[in-house]
Amino acid sequence: MKEYFHIPVMLEEVLDFLQVKKGGQYLDGTLGGGSYTRAISSLAGDQGLVLSFDLDPLAIDNFLSQALNNVVVINNNFSQIREVVLKNKNELLKSRFDGMVLDLGLSSAQLDDMTRGFSFQGEAPLDMSFGPQIDNSAYYIVNTYSQSDLERIIKDYGEEPWAKKISENIIKSRRQNKISSTKELAEIIATTIPQKFWSRKIHPATKTFQALRIETNQELENLKEFLNQSLDLLESQGRLVIVSFHSLEDRIVKNYFRDWKKANLVKVLTPKPLSPSDSEIEKNYRSRSAKLRAIEKI
Repeated sequence: MKEYFHIPVMLEEVLDFLQVKKGGQYLDGTLGGGSYTRAISSLAGDQGLVLSFDLDPLAIDNFLSQALNNVVVINNNFSQIREVVLKNKNELLKSRFDGMVLDLGLSSAQLDDMTRGFSFQGEAPLDMSFGPQIDNSAYYIVNTYSQSDLERIIKDYGEEPWAKKISENIIKSRRQNKISSTKELAEIIATTIPQKFWSRKIHPATKTFQALRIETNQELENLKEFLNQSLDLLESQGRLVIVSFHSLEDRIVKNYFRDWKKANLVKVLTPKPLSPSDSEIEKNYRSRSAKLRAIEKI
């Protein structure tokens, strides 16, 4: 089996905020390569329990080969947490958690898998879905959405100032032939944005690809759905830690935490979000945009 490779982001900081206790019950909503889950599992001990979610069957299969007795793995989206807890609640699984963590970034395995279409570095099918349960795809969006919907997605989810022109050129191109590959789409975007406006740090297609991935997987809606359920599923003094990778996610988390604090429901442990250290960024450049926020339920 090909190893599901992923470098955990801010692992030490996550564990510091979670304050994992022996015999506690914890949720890792984004299993990925399993680094958070393995660390929490070790600290919680044999009497503890870790419930770990992932939509990607490759992540699930990779982790199950490691077989940890105090970990329950669920092939589902973390937005379904309440339903899963109610369905599986028994003498082992309590109805509330002592801590929860989400790492909202893509794993290195997903980014590097050319069949998934997350990257524009090469030619791959326009997929971008996190798993087979996802009904949508970037191919469907690019080739069927109206120009106004494409413009809205690219502008709102990608924060791309060239959204109008990019959506116009996507429509023009697909009238000739369906847009079927990441390379083809990336070239359309690159030729749309004049080179003098290209960023020195990122490829001109980066923001549009981010927008399509978010729309494909309904990422922001799923994050909100999770947050709407999470506080009720936390024990008193339980902690929630979220690591996000772009401003749209971070803004949602920030606003939820702020509103909960105003309602005297939580204590915010991160008045300002934490970022990775320079040494971590040097070892893992993909961690550079990460922001960590944490709360403790009152």
